Amino acid sequence: MANSKYAEILEQSSVPNKVWKTALYLRLSRDDGTETESNSIASQREILKEYLKRCPDMELVEIYSDDGYSGTNFDRPDFIRMMEDVYSGKINCIVVKDLSRFGRNYIEIGNYLDNVFVRQRVRFVAINNNYDNLSTGNNVVSNLLTLSITNVTNESQAASTSVNVRGTLNLRRQQGKFIGSFPTYGYLKDPDDKHHLIIDEETAPIVRMIFERFIAGESIIGITKDLNEMGIPNPSMYKKQKGLNYKHPSGRSNDGLWPDSSVRRILQNRMYVGDMVQGKNTTYSYKIKQCRAIPKDEWIIVEETHEPIISHETFENAQALFNKHIRKSPKKNSVDLFSGLVRCADCKRVMNKKTNQHSYGTYHYYRCVTARKLKKSACTNHTIRIDKLEEVVLLTIQNMINTAINMGDMLELINNNAKRKKESGHIQKALNSQVAEREKLVAMIADLYPDWKSGVITQDEYQVLKERLNEKLSVLDEKIAALNKSAEEFKNGITEENDFVAHFKKYGNIEALTRPLLTELVQEIFVHEGGDIEVVFKFQDAYEQAVEYIELNKQLIEPEKPNKKKKSA
Repeated sequence: MANSKYAEILEQSSVPNKVWKTALYLRLSRDDGTETESNSIASQREILKEYLKRCPDMELVEIYSDDGYSGTNFDRPDFIRMMEDVYSGKINCIVVKDLSRFGRNYIEIGNYLDNVFVRQRVRFVAINNNYDNLSTGNNVVSNLLTLSITNVTNESQAASTSVNVRGTLNLRRQQGKFIGSFPTYGYLKDPDDKHHLIIDEETAPIVRMIFERFIAGESIIGITKDLNEMGIPNPSMYKKQKGLNYKHPSGRSNDGLWPDSSVRRILQNRMYVGDMVQGKNTTYSYKIKQCRAIPKDEWIIVEETHEPIISHETFENAQALFNKHIRKSPKKNSVDLFSGLVRCADCKRVMNKKTNQHSYGTYHYYRCVTARKLKKSACTNHTIRIDKLEEVVLLTIQNMINTAINMGDMLELINNNAKRKKESGHIQKALNSQVAEREKLVAMIADLYPDWKSGVITQDEYQVLKERLNEKLSVLDEKIAALNKSAEEFKNGITEENDFVAHFKKYGNIEALTRPLLTELVQEIFVHEGGDIEVVFKFQDAYEQAVEYIELNKQLIEPEKPNKKKKSA
């Protein structure tokens, strides 16, 4: 029987002898190197089933197998499925051949063993490591020590494997061998040698056409428009049509249209003269797969590794023209008032400023360029005169400034109300009570492990108590967080220093638009077909918070209605 201080929590719920609902987990990876045969899926399955025959308290429920997945990454299909079954209660025991089959990331493994499996009351067995978390006494200490050493060894092996892999890849790069997953547009992987590129006769002519037309004096925008009008799929869509599992690095959806940036990248890609250019990006570490760019002078370039699509002369001529095209115009040093802010409401692309001159005068306007630059059917010809745009945006901002001023006045009235200050005292009292209760709970949780080790409670009671106390702590933390939020609001309120109020209010009675004002207050301006204008302002979250706050406290600023006296009979 547990110590009396835990009796209420346990509520006489002891854990009887039971049959464990067991899962066998198997994993094989290319990282295993020379151990592949001994660690094969078939070999692991045989060892685990033999072990189960010696364990009458284990009942096999499911076998989970991940073939070809690294131990450093826990995002494995069957591992995820197994953990879902753990959380649903389908299984409560996991058996692996050794700890390296479970994973090779020390921190992640420790989290599962010391945290997840304890909370979920999952038994975990690593056969070759002689580890079973159901064990008690000195064996646990011994096994945990062995386990820690094994974890560090596994992670070290994973790191070493990563270094070896990187070294091998760099050697291949320096040898001029292609190591990418997807070949450069215009090329294919040689079916006889995946590290060698051959010309793709379907797309190479498109690459040549892009260079020829650019050298002939055609603009990148003009080339882009013609590619789209001809219905030629962009490089990403082409890969997809060929059945390749390619995803654009930006993660954006692919409509098949060429952006001018793709044409620009082709014109600047040295791969088309037959030189291998690699090592432009790398990952931070074997654990962090996020990419970072490598400086251009550190790229690995090997000349004449594959058949060229264009000549060196053509490439150099294109680069010379490129340098001319990207120079700044000396005629203009200032930024347009609405530059980068005006977008088409349908295709969402930035609209371009244009000028028309007529006998009756000159006027400036913004126009959607999707139809002109990309494809006529992609969008309609949205336009808006700049003088009308200025008029509408100015009026809209003036209205928002007036709104901000009124909201600021209301916020000040609410925050100075006596009733509200009294309620704040009640909230603070409740908060103090909950914080004191939390301190007691934390102290009780801290006592659990020593009480288990000293024999005051059993291991099963320890697991039950830890789970229940942590649940209580989680609920209590939610209450405290909510009370802290309320206390903070009552302490400071949402005042006239609210971002929306403060930023708009300071402009007062403006008479004209300025670039600093627009960049501070306006997120985007959408132009609809027909000329309707939609202004999207910044500080939307702050605006909604202030509105909600005023609505919740409106009884504090509404004038009290006089009591109606009953008429005497």
